[in-house]
Amino acid sequence: MNLKNTRVLVTGATGFIGSRLAQKLLESGADVTILARKKQEKSPFKTIIDDLTHPNLHFKQKFDVVCHLASVTPLEKNKKIIQSVNYDGVKNLFSAVSGAKLFVYISGLAVFDPVYDKITETTPKKYDTEFVKVRIKAQEFLEENCSKSGMNLSVAYLGDIVYGNGGFFQSMIYDRIQKGTFRIPGNGKYVKNFIHVDDVIGALIAIIQKEETNSYILTDSTPVSFIEFINYISDNLGVKKPKTVPAALAKLVLGSDAINLLTRSVSASNRKISQIYDFKFQSYKEGLSDLLPKL
Repeated sequence: MNLKNTRVLVTGATGFIGSRLAQKLLESGADVTILARKKQEKSPFKTIIDDLTHPNLHFKQKFDVVCHLASVTPLEKNKKIIQSVNYDGVKNLFSAVSGAKLFVYISGLAVFDPVYDKITETTPKKYDTEFVKVRIKAQEFLEENCSKSGMNLSVAYLGDIVYGNGGFFQSMIYDRIQKGTFRIPGNGKYVKNFIHVDDVIGALIAIIQKEETNSYILTDSTPVSFIEFINYISDNLGVKKPKTVPAALAKLVLGSDAINLLTRSVSASNRKISQIYDFKFQSYKEGLSDLLPKL
C-alpha cells in the first residue's frame, strides 16, 4: 500500500505510541484522522471528537486503514471499564468503519499461553486474567467479522515493555529508578520482551504497507530477565539497584492482573516481523543509548 493520500484513522493517538504513529503516517503523506474524547490543542491531525464506548459511534467520512491502539491497560481494576473499552469499544469501532480495506489491531504477548518455550504467532492463546480474556474476545470478534466483511485484519502483538523517551516506561520505571523509588515485583528473574517505541512505529508502518490479513509479534531479538533490564538502567545511571518487593504486596498497589502479567516469564520470537522490517535496535542496550547518559 502506498501511504500517500491513504485515509487513515488512528485511535489512541494521544498516547505514547499512537501519537508517534499518527505523526509518522502524516510525514509519509497519509491523510490522518485521529479519534479523541476531547479537542486537541495545536494538533496537526484532523480530529473526530467522540468515544469508543458510545454504542452509536458513527463517522461521516470513510477510511482506507484503521489503526486501533486505544485501550485501558492491565492497571485498570474495574472489570466493567475493561469490558466497555477493550471489547465493546472494538465492536463499536468496527461498526463505524465499514468499507475500510485494513484494520490493524494492537494486542500484546499476554494473550499467548506462557508454558511454551518460544512464543510465535501460532502459539495457542490462553487467559488467566480478566484483562487477557477480554483481549482475546475482542480479537476473535474482529477475526470473524473482518472475514465476513472482506476487510483485512492485521494483529500486532507488542513486546512486554515498550520503552523510549516518554510514556509508561519513562514515568513508572525510568524516572522512579532515578529517584530511588522503583521496586521490582517478586524476584525479577522472569524473562520479558522489549522493544523501542521507534521500532514499534517502523514495524506498524511496514504492516500497513503490506495491507493483508496477518499477525506479527513486535519485539526485539534480546529477551532477558526483568531484573537484568532494570539493573542495566540503574548501573548506567549511576544509582543504586532497586530492591525487590513481594509480588503479593505489589498486587495491593497495582492490582492482581498487572502483577500477574508482569511476573510471568515469556520469551518471544520476532522472526516473522523481521522479514518485512529491519529493526533499528536489536537489543535494549542499543535502544536505551539515547536515554542513559553513561553510554
